[in-house]
Amino acid sequence: MNETLDNDSTKKQLGFEYQKLVALEYCLNAKNGEHVYIECFGDVQYGTESIEVKHHEGESNLTSNSVDVWKTLKNLVVEYEKLKSNDKFILHTTQNVPSDSIFHDWSQLTKTVKYKKLKDHAISATSKPFKDVIFDAKTISKTDFLRILDKFFINSGEPKVDEILAQLKEHTTFKLIDDKLRSSAIGVLQQWIIEKAIDDSNKWEINITDFNSDMRFSLSKFTKDHIPFPSIKEPGQHDSDLTKGYKFIEKLNAISIKKNDLHQAFQDYVRSEEAYEEILKINPTLKDNIIVYEAEINSAIQTEKSAASYHLSDESFKDNSHIKKSQEVYFKCITNTHSEISGFNGTQRFFRNGRIQNINETSDFEWLYKETDL
Repeated sequence: MNETLDNDSTKKQLGFEYQKLVALEYCLNAKNGEHVYIECFGDVQYGTESIEVKHHEGESNLTSNSVDVWKTLKNLVVEYEKLKSNDKFILHTTQNVPSDSIFHDWSQLTKTVKYKKLKDHAISATSKPFKDVIFDAKTISKTDFLRILDKFFINSGEPKVDEILAQLKEHTTFKLIDDKLRSSAIGVLQQWIIEKAIDDSNKWEINITDFNSDMRFSLSKFTKDHIPFPSIKEPGQHDSDLTKGYKFIEKLNAISIKKNDLHQAFQDYVRSEEAYEEILKINPTLKDNIIVYEAEINSAIQTEKSAASYHLSDESFKDNSHIKKSQEVYFKCITNTHSEISGFNGTQRFFRNGRIQNINETSDFEWLYKETDL
């Protein structure tokens, strides 16, 4: 069978697959607490941006009579009351805009110039019905149409379906997945997105917090068993670092920690911050692993301090032995055996100790005992 049926809809379906890939890209780049909508307020809605997605095979141009543009504008006019709170209306198209098209350099034009170009253009019969609606004063006022044009942008020359798929495979989310498995991993996420439409056919909504949470589980079967811990060089020692107002340094000074140990604490803090950033570059979803790791560290140092407080008394605050006990707790916390971050091999002690300093920097915890600790 070489000749397809007249009603073959492969190209139409390819366009829908392209739309889902674009939506997936927005989901991967969105933050917890945000939402992405599909087919609710345009092809894709992210934040206050409504995106109309158009895919064309091969090389093609977006001409002055392009149905894609005129129909998109018509839809914006008809649905303006529902969409007017948006900050941007974007036509995302794989087509290029030739210099003789009225849409050339469209996004750089003012709304009044855009209006004049549309108004003056001798439209083709195919797109005329859309233009008639756009300039029908009964449908929308000129003032409101100018507001639409001020927000209407054309992103042309966007990657085609095979190109966007290749780009997604290189996304940081999939860095830990073998190249041969990345298409399958993307397919799993697409299926998750499709299921959201099945769950509620009245509103195809992607809650990014849920997406990120489920993504970690969904992709776990594709990832390598363990990730090597990033290598971070130890910074040099500079006395000026100890006088920059860091809270954790002040808290260590309060228990009379020596300068060399202060430098070590600062180096561990800096290295752990750099390692943290490197881990997020490997895969942003690993942040959850770090949160769990830090919670365990916080619990451990709180427990150590609480346990040692049983050896203090009112006399301890008269002879300053409470300071010695504070020092003992500190050094025990940074010399205890450290655990691995979930999913990693070779977690370094400096990272655990640096996160201890980070906890002191960002919380009310302090090493120095007070009489209220008794």
